[in-house]
This record gives sequence, structure tokens and C-alpha cells, in this order.
Amino acid sequence: METIRVVRSFLDAAALAELIAAEYDFGGPVTCKLFSKMVRTQDNDHYLVTTGKGDQFVARVYQLGTRLQRQESDYLYELDWLNFLEKEGLPVSYPIARKDGRFLGNLLAPEGLRYYALFSLAQGSAMHINDEEQLYIFGREMARIHLASNRYEHKYDRRVLDLEFLVDKPMQRIKRYWDDVEEHKEDLELLLISAQEAKADILALINNEKYTADAWGPIGGDFHSRSVFFDANNTPTFFNFDWCGTGWRAYDIAVFLHNSDLIHQRNPELAEAFFAGYYAERPLSENEHEAIAPFLTIRRIWLTGWFMMNDGLAGHSFIAPL
Repeated sequence: METIRVVRSFLDAAALAELIAAEYDFGGPVTCKLFSKMVRTQDNDHYLVTTGKGDQFVARVYQLGTRLQRQESDYLYELDWLNFLEKEGLPVSYPIARKDGRFLGNLLAPEGLRYYALFSLAQGSAMHINDEEQLYIFGREMARIHLASNRYEHKYDRRVLDLEFLVDKPMQRIKRYWDDVEEHKEDLELLLISAQEAKADILALINNEKYTADAWGPIGGDFHSRSVFFDANNTPTFFNFDWCGTGWRAYDIAVFLHNSDLIHQRNPELAEAFFAGYYAERPLSENEHEAIAPFLTIRRIWLTGWFMMNDGLAGHSFIAPL
């Protein structure tokens, strides 16, 4: 019987528990349980880890790095940045050190080499997008993360969230996918025009001397209401920084507005609460604020290209222009 190549596998929770018990200094047995609510075939896999003492953590097993053209340094950048933010007093889920003092491990899955890391467990429950107080706190803490990150000196290389990554490469994937599909020719033409206009708008804004001085730096890359938990005291913990990297802070804001559907809410006070919190820590220049609109378009383009990258994992029938 011949073997066949595997695109995506899920690790046995008991086997992962044995690996974690061997590589972390928890001094006893470890159990793992797949987080079913976090399982998405195009993303990473997460497991709830419980030690014999009752302490709990989250293990993230990253998807196969070759699909995203990621190297070991990409993961090390994320973990090092989160350690920096935690030491700066920012409310983030941070990596847990192994016995050897490192934060990143790897394992050989059926599809190839996959990296993994343990993180502190975010307490509480998911953010309520209609809660103005939580929106204010979210905006304030995002701004604090941006400001603190101006002092971060990265030790590891990670791909940059520039216009090539956000627009050019996604459009290349979209063109390959839709170029010969008659029913999507109008969609493709619309996306091409939107991409050109959004890029032109961004370049005009960021090349203006009135653009905010620290508008470029480390960002989360995928902030949304489901990647932050609030406890009973309304204290937040941010997690899931898999798409972090160096990029525009206005893009970070646009991503949150898009991911959390705030731009489509009929209550403008919700968006105002978020911006009030952000501006309390880091006011935007007029040009940086104007960049949010074209970055919203760019986010939709990036997501469409991202879905097409995942057609081999999640199927292609659901892919539609955003």
C-alpha cells in the first residue's frame, strides 16, 4: 500500500500532552484538550493544557509554515514581541518558557514540520461589541500597544505588512483563480480597480509630511472582538497575534473596524467609543485617519486573496468577493 501526502492533520491531544510534559517544567502530568470553538481549517490549532497542579495554558500548533512562506524567525518575532509587551505592562497573552529557556518548539506532523508554543490563558469571556465601555478600553489598549511598540527592537526577521503583502500578492492569487472564470470577470475587474485606487490613496497619504510620525511599526495585524477577553472587572487580555508584523497602525485600526463589523453598525456611538479610547492615548493626524478608509478596502482584498490561498484546506465553493 502506498502512502499519500497529507495537507492538514490534527495532533492527538494525549500525544501532545506527553510532549509538553517532557519539554516544560510543570513537575507532573499534563492533559490536553482541543479547543473545538477555535478549530478552523485555515488557521492554527489550539489546545487547552492543564497541569497536575491545576494551572492552565493554551498550546498553539502553527499550521505548516511553507504554506505562508514562514521561517522559524517569523514565529520567534511574534513570541519575542509578546514577551516585550508583557514586560511593558500591556494586557496580552504571553508565551511560556520551556525547560531549555526557549519559547518555541517543533514537531514532525504527517504533513511536515510544524512549530508550537504555550501561552498564558486569557481569563474572562469574549468582548461584547455593543458595550461602549469595552470598546473604549479596547481602543485605549490598542493605542498603548502601538505606542509601546515604538520602543521594540526586533531580534528576528518577519515578513513586513507592506502594500506588496496586503495588495499585490493577494491580487496575483485572485487573478490566477478568477482570470478564466466567466462568472467572476466583473468581480475581478472591480477588485483590480479598487486595489489600484486604494494603493494610490495610501501612497498619497503616507508620503505627505503631515502623516503621523510613528504611523509605521509593530502591529497586531488581526485585532477583532473575538481576540480579546474581558474579566469581571472589565480588564482585557489580548491574544492571537499570528498575523503580527511591522505595518501601518491605520491598517490595524481598519482591520478591527472591519473584523468587528463596526463600520456596518447602525449605532455610530460604538465606533466613537473605540476612537475615543484610542485617541486618549495616541491621537491620529488627519492624514492617518483618512488612511483608514482605503485600508478597509485593502483589508477586503487581502481577505479574498487569503481565502483563495486556503482553497486546498477549506474548499473553494465559499470564496466570494468581499
